[in-house]
Amino acid sequence: MANPQSEVRTPQPFWRRLFGAPADTGDADVVFPPGFLEALDRLRIAALKAAGGGLKEGHRLGAYRGGQLEFHDHRGYSPGDDLRYLDWNLYARLGKPFVKEFAREEAGAIHLLLDASASMALGTPSKWTFARRLGALFAHVAWSARDQARTFVFGHGVLAEGERLRSFPPRGSRPGTGELLEWLRKERVAPPAAERDAGEEGEGTHVNTEGGILMNAVRAFLREAPTRGRVFIVSDFWYEEREIAAAFQALSAAGFDTAALHVLAPEESAVPEPGELRILSLEETGEVELNHTPAAAARYGEELDAHAAAVEGVLRRRGGQYLFAPSDAALEKVLLQTLRRRHWIT
Repeated sequence: MANPQSEVRTPQPFWRRLFGAPADTGDADVVFPPGFLEALDRLRIAALKAAGGGLKEGHRLGAYRGGQLEFHDHRGYSPGDDLRYLDWNLYARLGKPFVKEFAREEAGAIHLLLDASASMALGTPSKWTFARRLGALFAHVAWSARDQARTFVFGHGVLAEGERLRSFPPRGSRPGTGELLEWLRKERVAPPAAERDAGEEGEGTHVNTEGGILMNAVRAFLREAPTRGRVFIVSDFWYEEREIAAAFQALSAAGFDTAALHVLAPEESAVPEPGELRILSLEETGEVELNHTPAAAARYGEELDAHAAAVEGVLRRRGGQYLFAPSDAALEKVLLQTLRRRHWIT
């Protein structure tokens, strides 16, 4: 007997492979345990000068206020990395190619791009709650080190020509972590496509233009003429891989060091039990019915891994950094330790 039909949601219908249960879309408060932020006051965000991806030592050094280039880690070689930074001694010992990465002592300017598209509502806590808390963490560390930090929100549609991203702090105002947390609490993810189409076009829904949501958001960010520095994009990256590559390329060409934090809800990473599924889209209208078999589950896992590898690959080839994290990761312990171990925060 076939299992009863179940209903799940997928961020993007073109994948047709993401099976997960709908999550509570309510917005949890963006809060931290008492004393946690104060414990970060002596940390700083390192400005990566990756020696791979075609970057040259000294490239874009004018974006930062000082400090020295220092070796901080190895990473696996990716096609396109500059062979001058291959660690030949390590290759001789292990038989595997690794390249050296370097970091400056100070980052100078930090830009946080948080994805608020409809798919970010998935998870408990939601990916959107995770993204906002992570953005607040980075901003607080930057301000404590007297660096600049600005937070941008995108994902409510493709911006019309000349339209600006919502951002904090307002021009000319003095930044503060408390004010940022309050601003982030009020920011909402975009409504599902079905809700948008059911009524009139609402606030935050913009005229479609060519390029896609992510690429269009990067263009809008660059129109702000921001100070060159580090860009952190926190997203589930349910975008076409061509668009992701174009967005990373645009940031690299403009002189920014880019880091991607790829966040997925646990139910997006898990494969559901075999049975009949009806997959609904949060980002676009439409649905598809299929019989979920063990073979389909195996392909799902392969496709998801391939997509994550593609996102990481296009970023690495441009000298950027990549980190995957589930939305239920303990930010105060597990993720912060990972960020410090990888020298994103020092």
